[in-house]
Amino acid sequence: MSAALLERRGGVAVITLNNPDQYNALSFEVMRDLDEATAEACADDSVRALLLTGAGKGFCAGAQFGGDVFDSGATIGARMRQHLHPILERLRGSRLPVVVAVNGPAAGAGVGLALAGDVVLAARSARFILSFARLGAALDAGTSLFLQRSIGVARARALALTAEPLPAETAAEWGLIWRCVDDDALADEAWRIASRFADGPAIGLGLIKAQLEAAWSAPLPATLDHEADMQTLAFVSEDLKEGARAFVEKRAPVFKGR
Repeated sequence: MSAALLERRGGVAVITLNNPDQYNALSFEVMRDLDEATAEACADDSVRALLLTGAGKGFCAGAQFGGDVFDSGATIGARMRQHLHPILERLRGSRLPVVVAVNGPAAGAGVGLALAGDVVLAARSARFILSFARLGAALDAGTSLFLQRSIGVARARALALTAEPLPAETAAEWGLIWRCVDDDALADEAWRIASRFADGPAIGLGLIKAQLEAAWSAPLPATLDHEADMQTLAFVSEDLKEGARAFVEKRAPVFKGR
């Protein structure tokens, strides 16, 4: 059985990390299967949104202890570039809105994997742990960027250097994630948001993702220029014309992703 299960539910691709005995820790097998699952979902034109979660009691515990990752030695950098980086870049760069349901602890690279999503929800019992410092490891999986951009330098540095757990409620208060919800409501809330995206204007949502990603590191003139280019693409789409008609006619729009 795959270590990253892919299921299509209408326009939503649901990917579930499937290494529950190890809290979905990232062995190279898990990363390989997750790479394949995300690539397949993103290449499928019928998919309009992606929902990522974990099986069992944990979301993702980072690298798997006693496994192939910790035996990598000097080859770890090359293997991260091969197995991990494509997943993170695909989630951030894909046209698909990515909803992440953090159903339990996220540690190490699991934090970066969670934060690669567009809308991140966490169960109230979940926690985020930058566990690298406990092991003597360096940061990875984009955490050195994601943390500072979302919660600021002071908090990011303290979390990274102390490796103290961050409860889901505090993560939401600080802006690390979108929302903290009760454990028994997480799956339904994540599905509600993913379904909303799947029924939404696929072209416009993809353009907004591209704009937000580009604006992270661009100066204002370049950002304004990019916005004009993206808006031009939106204005020639059928989705925007349908959205405008529906607004005038006071009805719900029916978007077709064209």
